[in-house]
Amino acid sequence: MWKIYLRAVGAMLFWAITFVWIKVALVTYRPYEIVFLRLALAALLLFGVIFIFRKRERVQPKDLLYLMMVAFFEPFLYFIGEANGMQFVSSTLGSLIISTIPLVTALGAWLFLKESINPLLIVGLLVSFSGVALLSFAEPDLSGTLKGVLLLLVAVFAGMFYGITVRRITLKYRSLTVVAWQNLFGMLYMLPIFLIFDWKHFSTVNHSAQGLLTIAAMSIFASVGAFLLYTGVIRELGVVRSNIFTNLIPVFTVGLAWLILKDTITLRTVLGVLLTVMGLLVSQYHDLRHKRMTTSPEDISSYGM
Repeated sequence: MWKIYLRAVGAMLFWAITFVWIKVALVTYRPYEIVFLRLALAALLLFGVIFIFRKRERVQPKDLLYLMMVAFFEPFLYFIGEANGMQFVSSTLGSLIISTIPLVTALGAWLFLKESINPLLIVGLLVSFSGVALLSFAEPDLSGTLKGVLLLLVAVFAGMFYGITVRRITLKYRSLTVVAWQNLFGMLYMLPIFLIFDWKHFSTVNHSAQGLLTIAAMSIFASVGAFLLYTGVIRELGVVRSNIFTNLIPVFTVGLAWLILKDTITLRTVLGVLLTVMGLLVSQYHDLRHKRMTTSPEDISSYGM
């Protein structure tokens, strides 16, 4: 069980560092360019691994259609909502709206998947959300337009439906297969948007080696590594318990920004981090206690992605 939690934490760490790296990439490239290049490189790498190491799984046509739906929600629709929405709201308001994904996903999983939700999970979700809110209020600017809020809500619901839909396919295929097709379809969805809105800029911009290397790093660690880890976590923990780990992303981002960008850490930041982690532990307590009572150490060590 602890291996699963370590994978969840690792995925969140990989996603968190992209918030630092993207500042470097945005100096030269636009958001759609970054997303398209990330997905294209990720698909190339993953299918390369599949064919070189003979990891190919035969995917049924109906499941390919299902994977197209999964990829439509995330990465495609999520990135469209987030990238555009953040242009019309403050970073504080944006992070608050995005941090509601675990809460919305819990409701969605209960409605659509009939996943049981125990009281401790709800308490943990609320405590963790309050920690993220405290982190966000370190810079209390809640300005934004209705357009920006609505676009970010598109990202929130895309994240919810991704979590709900991807669980079923992870029970049937390996994470490598799921993430490879997810990136390929996501790239194909992004291609016309990239060509229509950003191709002219991309073809004329003075390309930066640092920017391209940063995009490559985001592709390897976030689009490949994080999703490989996270789909395995969803398979084992379910949608709701997996999604609450996403609240660790702002926690890691704060730490990485302090280490790399020399950002200041205040008492409010520390309290926000503690609340977020406390909420995460509370939300997982019931599951940890149940596993400890019903699973032997040998069984625990046998869990795999």
